[in-house]
Amino acid sequence: MRNRRAYLAAKRSDPYDPAQMVEHPYDFVTLPERAARGHAVSHEAVPADRLSGVLRLRYRLESPLHVGSGVFESAAECGLAGGARPVRGILRSRGRPVLPGSSWKGAVRARFEAITASRLAIVGTTAKEESFKVPGPLRQGGGKHLFTIVDRRVVPALAPQSIVRDARELPALSPADALFGCMGYRGRLHPREGAIDGAAASKPLRVAPLDSPQAHRLATPSGLRPVARAKYDITEYDITKVEGRKFYYDGAVVESRKIRDRGGHREIFEWIDHVPAGATIAIDVLLYAITEVELGALLVSAGYGEEVGILRFGGYKSVGLGKVRLESARATLGKGLDARRWRRDEGELFDLDRAVERAEQGYLDLARLAELHQVTTRGRPA
Repeated sequence: MRNRRAYLAAKRSDPYDPAQMVEHPYDFVTLPERAARGHAVSHEAVPADRLSGVLRLRYRLESPLHVGSGVFESAAECGLAGGARPVRGILRSRGRPVLPGSSWKGAVRARFEAITASRLAIVGTTAKEESFKVPGPLRQGGGKHLFTIVDRRVVPALAPQSIVRDARELPALSPADALFGCMGYRGRLHPREGAIDGAAASKPLRVAPLDSPQAHRLATPSGLRPVARAKYDITEYDITKVEGRKFYYDGAVVESRKIRDRGGHREIFEWIDHVPAGATIAIDVLLYAITEVELGALLVSAGYGEEVGILRFGGYKSVGLGKVRLESARATLGKGLDARRWRRDEGELFDLDRAVERAEQGYLDLARLAELHQVTTRGRPA
């Protein structure tokens, strides 16, 4: 999490000032110095102590959900009031909204990475910004500013896993890569499509458009180093220390935001299709050859338990969409050859609380879990 005193000492804006929290509604979970090791096994292996089966989860939407289809449609085509008004469409299957397994997997993996000392799934190490977006104390000239991450925790310590080409490389995989997969390794959990049940939206939802990420905000105040190799009117900075993994604050849906214009300020917003709050999402996750502590960490990442932070699915998370509450979780699991693929529904109900307790005894990073909970439950000013 960010250090307010460090920002003020560097003559930067206070990140916890209400106006800043509205404009930049996120904070960070700090990074570990190095990645831990996971429990990967090759896919032909069926260890006698490993668990396989089905994890059934049921969520309740506490704010609207938008899983974008990538297509603009008219409000009428979406079954909404508004006629020909263009809206951002949502993903549907057989005419009904669904939560893709990949959407569940991405949201849960981000949390899993943060609380298990895992490698980053993806990293962009360079980014350019226009000078007017860079804070005054950092701005040098009117040209573009180039930021390059050189923090050794990111590159190479937590850099994304390289392609796995041999089973002998599996023991070195980080916890998230070992469970969710990486290049060359399929992983050992496979979510099915989530079925959504609830009332349909009657009109488009107005939301604030998403803002582009700004590279300088990823760095700590002392983690920006000017580079004397500026050329072609480009000012260069090395990011020597990043704040961590980004997660969003909690708060009501933001319907618009103001931007500076030549005439002063103007309000901007978008219209989107959505699933209203109150709907339920039921999703099955197929598990193969996982350990009990992996199950416990997965449950926490999926929203199981107390003080585990807020989980969000879909798009527009930064403006309050996609907030869910886990209502029920049920795991039917067997061990070793007793849980072959064609017998997944014939296992025994597993004690989920015990799995979480085991994970808390060393597999989970409890300090970073506390940070995750604090960041995602912090109220964003209205």
